[in-house]
Amino acid sequence: MSIRILLADDHELLRQGLIKLLSIEPDFEVVGEAKNGQEALELALKLQPDVVLMDVNMPALNGIEATKRLREVNPAIRILALTVCTDDQYVHEIIRAGATGYVLKDVDSATLFEAIRVVAEGEAYIQPSLLVRLLDEFKIWRGKEINQFTPEELGLTEREMEIVQLISQGENNKTIAEKLFISEKTVKNHVSSILRKLDLTDRTQLAVYALKKGLVK
Repeated sequence: MSIRILLADDHELLRQGLIKLLSIEPDFEVVGEAKNGQEALELALKLQPDVVLMDVNMPALNGIEATKRLREVNPAIRILALTVCTDDQYVHEIIRAGATGYVLKDVDSATLFEAIRVVAEGEAYIQPSLLVRLLDEFKIWRGKEINQFTPEELGLTEREMEIVQLISQGENNKTIAEKLFISEKTVKNHVSSILRKLDLTDRTQLAVYALKKGLVK
């Protein structure tokens, strides 16, 4: 079953480039394109895509406000912010508005494809380089409040702890598989097991949780 995607960006050349790029993947289907936030909102409600690739800075209605309004009327639609904005404020604002992912426009195609698939499954995805930076800020904010727990106390195996460490470093499943000499499917199975054991829903929550529990430094 294909993932139905709506593109929302005010640059036509970028939209056309994305359409060609996404058409490479057999499980992706671009169902529409919007040149501003208002149009994105209207088309999303009409076309009911699985994922909206949403730019942050757009005319008529910016991506943050469009995300907020769309999530209010249809929370089933997943929103992946795709932007040039590296300012942490934008990351925080659009995630708060309801986006389930955030990647930069200069990201490589493999990471973009992974982000779309992860978001389509209902999980959160933050580009690895941004996740590491957010965690660094979180470390400063938490300070001495970090509580120390051992993996055994949390019911994690040695392999699962290796994966927690790598996720907290911003690594994706493919890189983790390569570093641990296992398949991507095995990594996914381990991640699902970790999330289930810790009662978490996605990788971003896991990375923050690991820091709070003192599992990573």
